[in-house]
Amino acid sequence: MKKYILLCLVLCFYGYASAQTSHYHVTGTAEGTVDGDTIYLAVMTGFFQLAPTDTAIVKNGTFAFDGTIDGADLRVAVATHKGKTIGMIDFVLEDAPIALQIFPHDSNKKPVIKGGEAQKLYDEISKEDEILAKEMEGPYGILNDSTHTQEEKAKAKAQLDSLRKVNTTNHYNFIMTHIPSPISDMLLQWYAQDMTEEQLNAILDKMSAAKIQYQNYKQIMAERRAAKATAVGQHYTDVTLKGTDGKTDIRLSDYVSKNRYTLLDFWASWCGPCRAEMPNVVKAYNSYHSKGLEIVGVSLDNNREAWIKAINTLKMPWPQMSDLKGWDSAAGAAYNIKAIPANVLIDNNGNIVAKDLRGEELLKKMEELFK
Repeated sequence: MKKYILLCLVLCFYGYASAQTSHYHVTGTAEGTVDGDTIYLAVMTGFFQLAPTDTAIVKNGTFAFDGTIDGADLRVAVATHKGKTIGMIDFVLEDAPIALQIFPHDSNKKPVIKGGEAQKLYDEISKEDEILAKEMEGPYGILNDSTHTQEEKAKAKAQLDSLRKVNTTNHYNFIMTHIPSPISDMLLQWYAQDMTEEQLNAILDKMSAAKIQYQNYKQIMAERRAAKATAVGQHYTDVTLKGTDGKTDIRLSDYVSKNRYTLLDFWASWCGPCRAEMPNVVKAYNSYHSKGLEIVGVSLDNNREAWIKAINTLKMPWPQMSDLKGWDSAAGAAYNIKAIPANVLIDNNGNIVAKDLRGEELLKKMEELFK
């Protein structure tokens, strides 16, 4: 992750959800700052974006952070002078005394981190990643160079695929070796998506046997339970959120019981693909609502005005619900929604009969069910 140092600070506090069971204490100095300047402790929320979770004021040339954390997680300490970012350092926040030295971006000095066991292990796996990243530079260069032949590019792609598999295997072995260390849970969050189902199951089984209770393990297990519970063939999970007025409860079960089929449609006003797909959903509704189709929209918006404006603009006449919590939507969590648009088709008996129907596939399914 060190190779992904982020350069921009988003100055809006980020709600960091965790069980928060361990205490951390971070002290440090930041060259180029003076008493009264601010140091931010932040999480990475995307490329070139950071979201602060805590602040400290420089006093007598030093700063300090105290708080709680569940396990270990990567943080970035950002030093500012007169409101401008002058330096930053990424490190592992853990239940251990941590000392930092931050230097300006234009300095030749390297930042200094004195952390605990998780920091040492993070440094170890980072060095392995850096070695492989260097090896990947050659194949990447060939693939992005139009002067190379297709045969050369095919060979480069094969090399790259092989190196990626080595990288994934390294991450898997490292995590397995270091369970139950909190570093294993931190790395699981980053690398789970690259692993095979067999590798991921082995990690989760070993964590379960070790009675791991760190945040990422618990989140993955919760997501797996939600995915299993909302698979095609399973009985649906009832959800209740507020309607567009912010007061009325919209309960999914009220619609499932009254219609032949109910389409639970996850979307958001800010989602371009959702807006592009909506004409197909509207067409399905207009064609089959009178025959027993109901749609219940679940918005992953944060802004009520944007949500209501989109409903009117896109001409969506069906019931809508939202808790205006974005990706933290309770309904989204219940159905393990990781991307939108997404939908779940439920019959009158409460059984899930299809998921993620889009475009012509949605219209064909409606035609099949209502013929």
